[in-house]
Amino acid sequence: MKNLYFRLIHYISVLENIFCFSALLICSALVVAQVINRYLLHYEIMWLGDLALYLFVPFLIYSIVLTTREQHHTSVDIFLDIAFENRPTALKIYKIVLNIAVLLILIYLIPMAYELFLNAVKYPKYGTLVTWFNSSWTRELVLIAFILCMFHTLHHIAMQVGDVIKIHRSGE
Repeated sequence: MKNLYFRLIHYISVLENIFCFSALLICSALVVAQVINRYLLHYEIMWLGDLALYLFVPFLIYSIVLTTREQHHTSVDIFLDIAFENRPTALKIYKIVLNIAVLLILIYLIPMAYELFLNAVKYPKYGTLVTWFNSSWTRELVLIAFILCMFHTLHHIAMQVGDVIKIHRSGE
């Protein structure tokens, strides 16, 4: 069961990486195409910029999921180095408390993201210059990103609690 869980974590991570890599590649290709059209061919395709923006913004939001998964939030590490020097158990407990705070914030934000999701499903929104592009999925992705952030945060809490238990047992 434990092996299956870690395999699931691995597959989710691979899918997230492929998703973000593809989005970065597509956005970059659209911007390069726009620059080539505008400055080399002197033929501007107005909707390329909008389409790149419609793709870039949700993937920027989705990058929150990757930083949560890798535990690379913006933090002040100098405080951790000074406060928890040579005290690994205290550092793990601090990280557990920090992740619980993140989880509580996500729990607070999930209903708002759910409302945004329902609104996007009920009232689809199309682009201004890219009239065929349904941009509602950019709002729908917020809920998916928050759910994945909660999943990764719960995973980190479980792993850190397991580490504290291991440290405690080895100390006795």
